[in-house]
Amino acid sequence: MIRITTRSFLPVLFAILTTAVGHAQSVDTVRRPPILRGANSPTTESGNGTGPAVNRPVNPTVSPTLITIPTVVMDRNGRYIANLRKEDFKIYDNGVEQQMAYFAPIEKPFTVALMLDVSGSTQYQLAQIREAADTFIGRLRANDRLTAITFDGRVNLLSDAADVSAIRRSGLRIPAVTDGTALYDAVDFALKRMAGISGHKAIVLMTDGVDQSSKLATLMSTLKASAEQDVIVYTVQYNTLPQLSQRLSFIKNGKSRRKVEERLRKGYAVSEPYLRGLADKTGGRFYKADDLRDVAPAFAAITAELGVQYSLGYYPKENSPASGERAIKVRVRYPNLVVRARESYATSQTNAKQQ
Repeated sequence: MIRITTRSFLPVLFAILTTAVGHAQSVDTVRRPPILRGANSPTTESGNGTGPAVNRPVNPTVSPTLITIPTVVMDRNGRYIANLRKEDFKIYDNGVEQQMAYFAPIEKPFTVALMLDVSGSTQYQLAQIREAADTFIGRLRANDRLTAITFDGRVNLLSDAADVSAIRRSGLRIPAVTDGTALYDAVDFALKRMAGISGHKAIVLMTDGVDQSSKLATLMSTLKASAEQDVIVYTVQYNTLPQLSQRLSFIKNGKSRRKVEERLRKGYAVSEPYLRGLADKTGGRFYKADDLRDVAPAFAAITAELGVQYSLGYYPKENSPASGERAIKVRVRYPNLVVRARESYATSQTNAKQQ
């Protein structure tokens, strides 16, 4: 364990990101699809059906763009289904059944971008944030890959995608903190970094959801960009509103203080809908923790789910329009199972991989 001081939160977060340990996911082996640990209730119903999945598209009108879909399958008690095969799935694009061209089972390592809000609004809760983030990183497998990003007034890439074990050995340097919170710029940055990564991937964003200083991206532009990517986004919101009066007390001018408070309260008003939107559009989950003691269980649930994701891919049979959204539906052939996956993708700038 690296020794840390308590003079600022920078060394604290340094400790967070250098204490990761690997873990192994345990998978039951039974004749029917086994179950793993539980989760929250899923949202998309599964269907029945069979049909072979092929490795390459054969229809000459197939789009050259591979659409990939992170997918989680559960039973109706919220327990994960672990050992499904490619032929157990069916994909529909705007109601048209597709031929599966890509399949990655759950055993494949994943790449996760962990984004931590280290702006001024977090200064009163850093110890609890450290504990929660340590829980998350400690559950990653040694061969999973981690991109570490912090943001305040600037976006700081602490580590490009590297094995968790390598990050433990090398450590991470966290730059000096600046004023402001560039949340939207940070989300935009993370989406672009993850776009070039193949296989299982996710963004885990821990923040109060209030943007103060983004210059390159907006709430709407990042929501739109998330719908055009094949990365699943998990958002964990913690509440810093109770500390607002204390934070504003340092502004001596009453008029200036009221102006800042009005702007921040507007930011708090849109924070939850924004973070829910990121999760909903990508097939992820939104977690809310009014008390930071609730963050650790959220991180535990996220790491459990990341370890049981399938990745499916197909080339659309019909040429997509120049812009707009197309509906996606993923089904499995076993009855009484539930699928959670993104329900649409944008055709204007779809993030894709060529096979």
